Amino acid sequence: MKFLAIAVCVFWSLVASAEDASTVRISQSDGSVEIRKSGAKDWKPAKEGDVLERGDRIAAREKSAVLLSWSNGSMAKLYPNTELELAGVSFDLEKKLEQTILELVKGRVFAKAQVPEHLFADFQFRIDGLSTRAQGAEFALNFDPDKKSLAAWTVLGRLVVDTGTEIVRIDEGSQVAIQSGAKPGSTTAMDDKIRQSLTKVSKDLGGSLLIDEIGAAGGKFAVKIGGVVSRRGNAPYKVSMKALAKGGSGKLKSVSWEFGDGESAKTKEIEHTFTQGLYVVILRAEDENGEKATAQTAISVEADCGC
Repeated sequence: MKFLAIAVCVFWSLVASAEDASTVRISQSDGSVEIRKSGAKDWKPAKEGDVLERGDRIAAREKSAVLLSWSNGSMAKLYPNTELELAGVSFDLEKKLEQTILELVKGRVFAKAQVPEHLFADFQFRIDGLSTRAQGAEFALNFDPDKKSLAAWTVLGRLVVDTGTEIVRIDEGSQVAIQSGAKPGSTTAMDDKIRQSLTKVSKDLGGSLLIDEIGAAGGKFAVKIGGVVSRRGNAPYKVSMKALAKGGSGKLKSVSWEFGDGESAKTKEIEHTFTQGLYVVILRAEDENGEKATAQTAISVEADCGC
């Protein structure tokens, strides 16, 4: 256990540079995009590279769009006639948890709420008394303030909607419509055309940390931990994991897992149940050419994560 404690400390020390909250900036802008700084009354033209701070409001006007990027890797694309406010970004060093809170005033947004595997995310939208939370997911929201209606679609991972009286979990490939003040409807399978459209948006914005990709043979051997739907969960938390290889021979000869709680395993795919705490999972693998590689990820298990 002493060696494990030292390993965990070393692991977290390697990410010291990520211990500050992300900077949020405009990475792409198309058309008429405006920003209203916190405390100001007037809107001013926004440009690529501008940084958003707490209380700043940004708007993509008619026939316009804007992409916001977090330095941790998260993104949010605002479509025409969309307006939102950055309520804040904070980082909890002890929990290695970054929390983003956005107020969606109106319109449509596509979000990639993802972070590197040594950090955790709590990515929230507040919408007219409702709130949505993602621990690492890709999803779209459309809010009509006149009708007080919200539509939500989840492309990858899980989105959780809190209506104030009820919790709605929207898993990958599902959608839901919610009327403010009314009982939410049941989640349903996402329309195929909408799913294709949102998947294209995701690909256009770049790769996803949530997609399990197996590389071809050749080049340097590397291994990745796949199969994890969410790295945060409520205790006790059962997590499915699998070893994914790329490069080298393209095939795994042997694998070994260390779960950070004293338990281990040697199968390519595994389910492991964690009790409350913060864990570093280490995967060691060898391919058919005898090349070796390691990968690691963090798992956070809480009494109530809101997942």
